[in-house]
Amino acid sequence: MILIICFEVVYNLTKRKNSNAKIADFFYQEEFDVLFFGSSHMLNGIFPMQLWNDYGIVSYNMANYGERLVLSYYNLLLALEQTNAPKLVVIDTYMVHHTDKLNKVKRVESHYTLDSYPISYTKYLTIKDLFDGEDILDKSVEYLFDFSLYHSRWNELTKDDFIVNNQYEKGAESRIKVTEPEKINNFSEIEKYRDEETINMKYLRKMIEYCQENNIEVLVTYIPYPADTKQISTSKYVQDICDEYNVNYINFLSMNTVNYSTDCYDSEHLNPSGARKVTDYLGKYIMENYDIPDQRENATYNFWYEDYDEYIDFKISNLKNNSEELNNYLMLLYGEEDIKYEIKISSTRKINEGTTLYELLKNLDNNYSIDDSAFEENKNKTIKITTWDNRTGEEIDTVWF
Repeated sequence: MILIICFEVVYNLTKRKNSNAKIADFFYQEEFDVLFFGSSHMLNGIFPMQLWNDYGIVSYNMANYGERLVLSYYNLLLALEQTNAPKLVVIDTYMVHHTDKLNKVKRVESHYTLDSYPISYTKYLTIKDLFDGEDILDKSVEYLFDFSLYHSRWNELTKDDFIVNNQYEKGAESRIKVTEPEKINNFSEIEKYRDEETINMKYLRKMIEYCQENNIEVLVTYIPYPADTKQISTSKYVQDICDEYNVNYINFLSMNTVNYSTDCYDSEHLNPSGARKVTDYLGKYIMENYDIPDQRENATYNFWYEDYDEYIDFKISNLKNNSEELNNYLMLLYGEEDIKYEIKISSTRKINEGTTLYELLKNLDNNYSIDDSAFEENKNKTIKITTWDNRTGEEIDTVWF
């Protein structure tokens, strides 16, 4: 017994926590109406808690860093072993252009997807396919019994390994920063991909076929970002696949849903401002095109109201953590109904067209006022932002820039 207890303590301490933390709420619940699959573009681009609050959609974001469509296929199979079949599966296709099954440089990313799932025959088949041609026994030990991989992490441990970090975003992840991309390619000028189908295109087909065989609706997306020519080209080819299977496809690369001046975390991913815009668009689209119920009046999901209350606290903590970063602070206020805000700007502060400040204020519909009297006590500051918790009316913070 002592040996078993010691093993359990060492295992729980040394294993990486990100996979289990991300999926914990998924295992807690038996049924979801919508599941989202894809790479970090989907992970950072769709907020299930926003879908719940605005549309009553009960969903979970199953996407993971670096996840190719091959791994998304098995992620779907493994997920459906743990929950009832959803009414709709949404598949993002950013990774469709890749010709390999895994990121060979960052194979640890496959652990983000697989570690949290219990041992099963499907998990074994996943490993067998992903590592075809390699030592399957070695990989089976690594992925089925991951203590063999993590037991030596003593020199990597941080305080996060000792403190359980709650996950408030139903699988999604907010990446907070504002970065303006250097270049935006012209979508209409780039030709459609015409080469042989990649392995990930073939597994997109497998995902669609599996869902259709099991009476699950499918929606395919391409989450917006400043894409290069290869990604734009393959995104156009995805339309052909979707047409073949008669499934809907939203190619955000061809649309103006986001403003890349304000909505990018980096050159690849959306920040919360961009994610809220895409989530809102997708929520409306799902409710108009699929038979997805509004569950807000369903007593079975009353606990989602409690979860959303915690989600508001999470958003407030994000604001406070960025109280010294003007761009981040303004970005986080976009689309907020849970946090009331007031922005006052000194007449001495220049707001030149084309600057990041100009774009961020425009992103907020220029909801600010010029008021020099607000700076009598802080004459060395030019921007004052006060925020309130809409639930209670209590002031959250007053910050100066």
